[in-house]
Amino acid sequence: MQDAQTGEKLIGATVRLMNKPVGTSTNRYGFFSLSVADIDSVVVSYVGYQSERLSRQPTLKGPLTVRLKPDIAILNAVTVKQSTGKDTYDEATMGRFVVPLDMVKKAPALLGENDILKTIQLLPGVQSGSEGTVGLNVRGGSPDQNLVLLDGIPLYNLNHLFGFFSVINTDAVAQAEFLKGSIPARYGGRLSSVLDITMREGDLQHWKGNFSLSPIAGRLTVEGPIKKDVGSVLVSARRTWLDALYWLGDKVAGNSNSSGYGFYDLNAKVNYKLGSKDRLYLSFYTGSDAFGTKNSLSSANYSNTFDWGNRTLGLRWNHVYTNRLFGNVTASSTNFKYNLSEEYQAENRFYVNRVRSGIRDLSLRADFDYFATPNHTIRFGGGYVNHTFNPEIRQFRASTADTTYAPTPPIVTNEVSAYAEDDWTLSRRLRANVGVHYANQLVDGRTWHSVQPRLSARYLLGQQSALKVSYNQMTQFLHLLTNSSVGLPTDLWVPVTNRIPPEQADWWSVGYSKTLRKDWNISVEAYYKRFRNVLDYKEGTTFLNNFNTAWYDRVSIGRGTSYGAEFYAEKSAGRTKGWVSYTLSWTDRQFDDINGGKPFPFKFDRRHNLAIVASHELSKNKTLSANFIFNTGTALTVTGNRYPGAIPGSDLVSQATTNPLAWQASAFYDNLPDFNERNNFRTPAYHRLDVSYRTTKQKRHGQRSWIISCYNVYNRLNPFYLYYDKAQLKQFTLFPAIPSVAYQYDF
Repeated sequence: MQDAQTGEKLIGATVRLMNKPVGTSTNRYGFFSLSVADIDSVVVSYVGYQSERLSRQPTLKGPLTVRLKPDIAILNAVTVKQSTGKDTYDEATMGRFVVPLDMVKKAPALLGENDILKTIQLLPGVQSGSEGTVGLNVRGGSPDQNLVLLDGIPLYNLNHLFGFFSVINTDAVAQAEFLKGSIPARYGGRLSSVLDITMREGDLQHWKGNFSLSPIAGRLTVEGPIKKDVGSVLVSARRTWLDALYWLGDKVAGNSNSSGYGFYDLNAKVNYKLGSKDRLYLSFYTGSDAFGTKNSLSSANYSNTFDWGNRTLGLRWNHVYTNRLFGNVTASSTNFKYNLSEEYQAENRFYVNRVRSGIRDLSLRADFDYFATPNHTIRFGGGYVNHTFNPEIRQFRASTADTTYAPTPPIVTNEVSAYAEDDWTLSRRLRANVGVHYANQLVDGRTWHSVQPRLSARYLLGQQSALKVSYNQMTQFLHLLTNSSVGLPTDLWVPVTNRIPPEQADWWSVGYSKTLRKDWNISVEAYYKRFRNVLDYKEGTTFLNNFNTAWYDRVSIGRGTSYGAEFYAEKSAGRTKGWVSYTLSWTDRQFDDINGGKPFPFKFDRRHNLAIVASHELSKNKTLSANFIFNTGTALTVTGNRYPGAIPGSDLVSQATTNPLAWQASAFYDNLPDFNERNNFRTPAYHRLDVSYRTTKQKRHGQRSWIISCYNVYNRLNPFYLYYDKAQLKQFTLFPAIPSVAYQYDF
């Protein structure tokens, strides 16, 4: 199934028989199969396209390519409905969303940079990290418990600009599917959610492109046919000019010291048809951030640099084995790394301190879709992954020393997985997705095994309404040791070991879904989630201290729970569209050697989370959009009491009157804070309103768009972090009201 104009695959198109109450839908590669007798005619439909009716059985035998034409008369009215993609009452899944790409591009954005992850933060059950960041905390989970796939390849770091923007370039995305309520058996390796992003393939008929400019970055996308109807290529790039602004500012100010920051993304994809049953895809992504400062003193020079980035490469082969069996074989690699460097150079001495970390995967995977009958769609497959972890490698060079050491040496693990699932229609009212995911990981001579059952089902209660239930068991063979909620790349990815078991989670969900008329969908879900073997740094220990201690000696192993209720209402047609989401939830953690062994609120525990999203078409080419967000404050630890502690080293006391450093150390240990309970305080509630206005105009050689937006319209001073000043607790606010203008041109 494909677009008649561009050749792009249509994912999730509907195929139904006219003479029977049966049908199917296309997979992410546009493939479908129907195997029934006495076919009279088939109706193929997709939102925003003209339906196609295929009549008489002889024309329906064997491979068939269906090309649907865009319906220009209704396209504008239904694009948002198609792109929001909340799971309907008829589906067996719960908590499934297809991210609204059209609304992402029109939505208010910080400094004009639209972001898929910030749209996901507006969905029920999803908490954000610090203000303006793209971190996702789903149903009590931490950021590392979300599996993010780019064309089936995992991404280990999603952050640009220290977490304020993501690495996902919307211009290169065909579909982004978000799963948080029921996770089919084909996915594994994380505990909380899946974000499965499919890159666009490129136009098979014509060369075209677009570029856009925002206050901090520029984007350019070009696509077209290598050979018409056979192969195409798409290249999409994004780069900031913050580094140029830094450089210009230093020059204008005549500053001998300098600083700079920059990031870029590059996505590329090639697809080529080898025949009617075979197609090859080659997809590539690379992105990087770099930050640095240089200071020239009277007799010395000091500099530090900080860079990090991802790189992925995947080769996929699609093959149609029979009219019922479709398969994918994928070979891929993904690599994430970061580097910290500090250098000091004086006349008679110098030192260089470097820290680096990273993770690299090499994988081979096979996936198959078998359309057994109209009532059974079976998926099965498996894969192998070779992980190489470099948690911490440090190098120190000085006038008198040259040392390279690793508190934790590189670790190589091997992971094997297999799965099977059946989307099974038992009756007109009852439909289920039943599956099992198996995985094992070999590390340090020990093999960890995991069998994970999955079940989701829906039961039709009446006209366009259904009751849904699901159960998921998940296992995660890697951990992220997090230093803050900002999502710094200094967070350490570490594997399971003989001493550190894999993380596990079980969760149960029940929900009700209903379609009201044709343009309103509502759903209510309740969930309970139980975590095991989650990690946290021991009290007094972080990434920034205990350099000579391995990471597994700095952590505690614990457990946690999360439970709550979610409400979602969406209006998907008409001039005004949007949704309202509300979440009421509780999340805690418990460790034997933290907080005296008592449970405490998780740092991402927020009792109330409300989001209102609206888009109104003022006219055919003018749109006004707005988002409103309200969250309960973040949990953190503050102290109200201080006490005199034992001073390490009696010589400090004798030196306190003559040595300023000794006096400071003595004063510090004589007035220690009493952190009696973990996360015993809440920051003030977080709320803000964002608005944007988009206007488009058809030009001679393309279409021009202006997007004018304002982040935090009423200038709410939300806390970014809290600090003590003269025994008073104060807050630091990062983002006041920020207006911005972005320009886009499609050619």
